Amino acid sequence: MGGQTSGGAGTAGTRSIVIDEPFAPAANWSLETDDAFVLTKAGCLETLVRYETSGAIKPMLATSWTQTTPTTWDIKLRRGVTFQDGTPLDAKAVVGALKQALAAKTPAPGFSPKTIDGVTAVGGSTVRMTTPGPDALLPYRLASPNTGILAPKAYSGTSTNPKGTCTGPFRITKEIPQQAIQLKRNSSYWGGSVKLASAEVRFIADAAKRATQVQTGEAQISRKLSVPSVQDLKGNGTVTVRTEQLPRTTELVLNNKKAPFSNEKVRQAFRAAIDTKAITSAVYQGTGRPAVGPFAPGEPWTPEGAAPVKADPAKAKALLTEAGVAPSAIKVQLIAYNEGSGFSDLAAVIQQELKAIGVKATIRTGDYASVEPDLLSGGFQAALLSRNHLGDMPDPAGYLTADYTCKGNYNLSHYCDPKTDALIQKAAATKDAKARYADYAKVAARLQADAVDVFLAHETESVAVASGVKGFAVHPYYTLTADLTLNTK
Repeated sequence: MGGQTSGGAGTAGTRSIVIDEPFAPAANWSLETDDAFVLTKAGCLETLVRYETSGAIKPMLATSWTQTTPTTWDIKLRRGVTFQDGTPLDAKAVVGALKQALAAKTPAPGFSPKTIDGVTAVGGSTVRMTTPGPDALLPYRLASPNTGILAPKAYSGTSTNPKGTCTGPFRITKEIPQQAIQLKRNSSYWGGSVKLASAEVRFIADAAKRATQVQTGEAQISRKLSVPSVQDLKGNGTVTVRTEQLPRTTELVLNNKKAPFSNEKVRQAFRAAIDTKAITSAVYQGTGRPAVGPFAPGEPWTPEGAAPVKADPAKAKALLTEAGVAPSAIKVQLIAYNEGSGFSDLAAVIQQELKAIGVKATIRTGDYASVEPDLLSGGFQAALLSRNHLGDMPDPAGYLTADYTCKGNYNLSHYCDPKTDALIQKAAATKDAKARYADYAKVAARLQADAVDVFLAHETESVAVASGVKGFAVHPYYTLTADLTLNTK
């Protein structure tokens, strides 16, 4: 496609666009996985509720939601919406899609049998959901791409099929496995006119290649640029680089159940050995900020006065002495998966900082898919991880539940504290946002106090956008939208 017009007419309505993304679908489009995010960014999959980067949630396929009892919500569906195969979006279809999500072998953290008791149709346009306990956050759960709604036909085969079964402004016409999907305008889109005629979303793991494609005009939007690519694009008159703060933190995950990190003093020693200020300067070159915990300064759930932990190698050595562990006795393997932005450089810096206190660290690299089994099973000691705390749902409860509760399904740290569990559960049941955020801040402070992990840097996302692209905004869920346009000379 290459951003050329289709049909030869020069109007915006006949334009095509190419978008480069770093991650390809990896789970046959199963919506309980990150494949759902691929589909929402491609303008195909939609959810009942839309998440705004301001933190607000707005109607999407649902027009309203009402908590009728502490454990019951009624969701009113938008009338007149059809799936791309022509079948109507009604309560029966929505219930079927959501039950598929709940029945998954590994359901999404924010929407699972642990959080949802039942989903039933009440008439043709109302969906009733019940929860095991009081839950003020159900609408936020329904904004996650993992709760996207596909037509019944999508689930009739051995894998999920989004082709022709979405409700979004674009429909998939062709998939080139692990390389690209091609899409055309959904002429029957419920949201009104779709400005672009077609699009191609390419999956390119190499950040330098993604940046080059925008420079050469092969692509018009390239997401998740590396720091070197951002520097290379400076001064390019045909490309704009947009950098936005993300609700995402790079952390060194420590396996709290595996030696040497079962010892809190050792965890504290590692944290004291690592210079987050130097890391953000050397590795991120000003595009990240030293971490103050899991949440960044300025977020409403960050503890007041939170500050980065200052590097202190002498203190680190003293803590190891208190722990009764000789630095030379510690042999740590540090996992750095290839898709992590700058992870190879970051791992090398940490390796040298640990060497300075007498600790030997080796580095293991590989694609995320190759290291994930060890991460999930607990067969590792330490690993670099980039984690979006609004990824599971647009409220920190999803992230905190998944990563830091005793039975959390992404609790790589193997951290378990009943008091922390109770605090997270209390927050999720709290309607008042200010009070809920105060509880999240308490959890963040507890994670820092216990040195559960070493929080390294608060991240940004840099996106290269070609001149002529209008209507684009950096968003964790949506890239290709009905309002996106491309004007070329």
